[in-house]
Amino acid sequence: MKKLLFTVIALFLWINLNAQEYRIFKGGVTDSLPIPGSQGDTYCIYVPKDYTPEKNWPLIFVFDPKGRGATTANLFKLAAENQKYMVASSNIKLKEEPLDSIVNTATSMINAVLQAFPVDEKLVYTAGMGEGAQIGSALPLLYKDLAGVLAVGNSFVNPQYLNKNNPYMFIGIAGNKDYMVYEMENYLRFFDDLDFPTDVYYFDGKEDEWPEAKVISNAITGFTLQAIKEGNRQKDKQFIKSLFESELEYAETLRRTRNYYEAYEKLDRMEDKYEDFGFEDAIKEKQKEIKKIKGYRSQKSDFNRAISYEKEQQEEYEYLLRSDIMTNNFQNIGWWAYQVDELEKLKEGDNEAKSNMAYRLLGYLDFVTKREYDKIMEANVPIDIKIFISVLRTAINKEDPEAYLNIISLAAADGDQETALLYLEDLLKLGYSDMEALYSIEGALELQFTREYNKIVKEYLGESKFFNEEPN
Repeated sequence: MKKLLFTVIALFLWINLNAQEYRIFKGGVTDSLPIPGSQGDTYCIYVPKDYTPEKNWPLIFVFDPKGRGATTANLFKLAAENQKYMVASSNIKLKEEPLDSIVNTATSMINAVLQAFPVDEKLVYTAGMGEGAQIGSALPLLYKDLAGVLAVGNSFVNPQYLNKNNPYMFIGIAGNKDYMVYEMENYLRFFDDLDFPTDVYYFDGKEDEWPEAKVISNAITGFTLQAIKEGNRQKDKQFIKSLFESELEYAETLRRTRNYYEAYEKLDRMEDKYEDFGFEDAIKEKQKEIKKIKGYRSQKSDFNRAISYEKEQQEEYEYLLRSDIMTNNFQNIGWWAYQVDELEKLKEGDNEAKSNMAYRLLGYLDFVTKREYDKIMEANVPIDIKIFISVLRTAINKEDPEAYLNIISLAAADGDQETALLYLEDLLKLGYSDMEALYSIEGALELQFTREYNKIVKEYLGESKFFNEEPN
């Protein structure tokens, strides 16, 4: 009985937060810990199974744009256990709060964790995806001793305030279907030029996606090895070998799944990463083996051709978009819709390099048209320009209701009921079902009282606010 009781106690510990006792689970996520001074915001903590308060631990602060603290913390579990990190993951919903509020809350979270847990303050890092990566990348401006930033799919840097004499490690991760991949590479070049330590990882994924736990764990080894090089973690040869073998296993998985070029490039990056630890020969031998495989050269050629074509297309899209907006060219809407249709077909093709390129170009088109849409909606410009960019948005992203609702608003305000009703029906065909939103469109009050408007709503939603009864 005593042995069982000791085992149960060993699974958790108690800490004091805001004058309250909280039970922290070892080897698991403890959720809903309060952030002092916030309006109910919380975070979760993951500590390794062998956690003890008698020693100071490396710590990673993690920011997910949707505030999925526990889910995201579990993605870091593999790295936390194998490389001995604590993980503090925010539950803040970054898309729903203003930036200044988020930064203040994130700072309060950092201070709370540093005060409550035994943290090695030389080994504090941030990690984030999307908007979370932007928050994590901005925190070195506030926490001057930050040792590194891991940014997935986005980042932020203000060169004016960056302390070039206090370098930290920047690790960029990008999905091979994410249009932000080139922007991430620009961030890496920026930090390389400043002589900051950097590393880069790619994974099979799109924008607004976390990579799998294995990719995250391999990326975190960049922080671990850098700390060893700087003398802030013990240089354990067996431990370093296990990190290397884990990454080598990932490269081998790529090779066995016939991703030869990707495996070769992975090994190439590993050569730089492990150059101070004596694994160069093993890496070069693996690369020689891959180069002998028949499919390697064709995959490399496909990749390079796709990249070249993609960059040309990006430049063309930017130029033609500016031109069409300036001339209010409704006739070219069909051309843009055709581009999207062709990319959708290419996306489903068998050529992986072209398929990934199509994903990125579709994401890029969505990004640049949304960027111009937002600017024009805020500007004092003629109504026909606002209608044009809204119609273009529906051609680029057929599933986004915002532009449809905006066309209904603009057309109704301009007295063009035919166009408003056309886009109302197009929106409802997508499965849109927010009745309240359909009857609170700015500038469309008169239209919403018409029999025609309500007839269309009732046809798709089964009811309408007005004219539900058929006339005798």
